[in-house]
Amino acid sequence: MLQGHGDDGYKYKQHIKANFSTNVWYGGYSEALKNHLIENWNAIDSYPEASAESFVHVLAKDLDVDPAMLMAVNGATEAFYLIAQCYNKKSSTIVIPTFSEYEDACNINKHELNFINWKELSSSSTFNSDLIWICNPNNPTGDVLQQKDLDILLKNHPNSIFVLDEAYIDFTDSISSSIDLIKKHQNLIIVKSLTKNFAIPGLRLGYLIANRALVQKIEFYKAPWTVNSLAIEAGKYLVQHKSEVLPPVKHYKSSTEKFIKNLSQIAGIKIHPTKTSYFLIELEKGDSTELKNYLISEFGILIRDAKNFRGLNSSYIRVATLSEEKNQLLIDALQKWSKLH
Repeated sequence: MLQGHGDDGYKYKQHIKANFSTNVWYGGYSEALKNHLIENWNAIDSYPEASAESFVHVLAKDLDVDPAMLMAVNGATEAFYLIAQCYNKKSSTIVIPTFSEYEDACNINKHELNFINWKELSSSSTFNSDLIWICNPNNPTGDVLQQKDLDILLKNHPNSIFVLDEAYIDFTDSISSSIDLIKKHQNLIIVKSLTKNFAIPGLRLGYLIANRALVQKIEFYKAPWTVNSLAIEAGKYLVQHKSEVLPPVKHYKSSTEKFIKNLSQIAGIKIHPTKTSYFLIELEKGDSTELKNYLISEFGILIRDAKNFRGLNSSYIRVATLSEEKNQLLIDALQKWSKLH
């Protein structure tokens, strides 16, 4: 496991006033969910369902799919490792820069690795690998792949399995989920996370959806009880109340546009375009680690040092939109940083 993900505030002793390093919805978890979990606290008295069956059935009803097309997982990361294990010693192409756990999972399971940059990805791209890993919307760039382009790629590569990570699908209005393509193509696995959009990363909950044969093949490697009882209860509640607790995308989008506009006025930094609430900032001077340490020590502000994303370097940081008040804290701090350089 690469020790370099966002939200590493636990490593610092000082109080963090604003955490821009995480992509989790800044509005926080639902108080109604908290009350629901308290009411179901006794669920921890017993082992959880071996495969989170009750959550899967609620999910299947909501998505209007066969429950056999779904597998609940302990956060999306468990799905990535199970998929990589299922295709042990095969070949994988990863579209970079992106979430490091795809590569870590593939390395552990001895995949032959290839990489393609997001800027080179299109409907006409060609692949010769057994698995193709795509984060859509992508982390950390905020790029998106349109469903029509994915449809063509799936059709043109029938012998490759496409692993599509939709953990951030609720943070954009530029695309919608590609779940409908599951019924059309036998070579698509979509991995979904409930931790980012519902602000429950500590509960670890997600699922994968694919055709029945693929799910059965991957499920062979899955340990029982990986989704705990409270996560199961949370999942059922959130699916049934999603319209009440999902992030308000239009508000998020306008807040991000305003945030980027203000940041763009600061000398010495370049804001990269995004289709999501998070984005890359390229430093024209200075170093990402130096800046991260400066912001945490001087202002109690945490950012994501993006240099350990394959394809990026120490000129990049990633930030996510927070409240207007917290956004202003970062703007003011970066203005001071700019004057020092």
